[in-house]
Amino acid sequence: MRYAYLVVEGPHDVEFVGRLLKPHRFKRENNESRLDPYWRPLVPTRFPYGGDLSRRVPVPTFFVSDTVSVAVHASGGDSEIANRVEETLQAALVAPPDAVGVLLDADRALPPVERFGEVRHALQARVNLVVPEQPGQVSAASPRCGIFVLPDNVNPGTLESLLLECADIPYPDLLSDVRSLVSRVRAGAYSLTPDDLKDFNKPAGAHKAMVACMAGILRPGKAIQVSIQDNRWLEGAALDLPRIAALREFLRVLLMLP
Repeated sequence: MRYAYLVVEGPHDVEFVGRLLKPHRFKRENNESRLDPYWRPLVPTRFPYGGDLSRRVPVPTFFVSDTVSVAVHASGGDSEIANRVEETLQAALVAPPDAVGVLLDADRALPPVERFGEVRHALQARVNLVVPEQPGQVSAASPRCGIFVLPDNVNPGTLESLLLECADIPYPDLLSDVRSLVSRVRAGAYSLTPDDLKDFNKPAGAHKAMVACMAGILRPGKAIQVSIQDNRWLEGAALDLPRIAALREFLRVLLMLP
């Protein structure tokens, strides 16, 4: 069995990766008794974690195939990515993982290449990883390592940019109506205050609002990650879209999949 450790920014990214692994016959492992002993040091044994009753227990989500076991860890934000990798590599794992990967968004003012540079520098300063000089590449060192900057290592955007691109295949009419709704918000409809629109007006706010609207219809009352997991965002032709295919190829090389 090979072991791979992926760090992403949030729970939506975790489910997104899970859907991309699904065609390779990966299954989610939620049962502690069936969890590969290799990963046990990453499962917290005390609650509340860090003494904070409101804090989500930082346990990875595990996906397993016949040959590869993957732990996908939500860091809670890009500033925590290097910390999470360092904590894991210093945990009492019986051996380092065979691969370490990072997925992050390019949703700030910095170009994707600079976002990549920030995280690459932090990883090299904190842990002894051979990180390639360009985003989307995978080093052949041990452990194999790579960083992918969503949506495509070149353009600004986020996970939601990719989800909306995918949604245009299974849900074109719903997406069209949601775009219309967001356009009306941008045009000043509904008498919303600046405070109401504080998050909407952030660089990725409109895209996040569109994904939330669609997920709210597809899985009312449930979290967006449930919709990513359950609905048809990443099925069929959506998997072959160029930017999705590039991310799938990055994961295939990193995890040494067929």
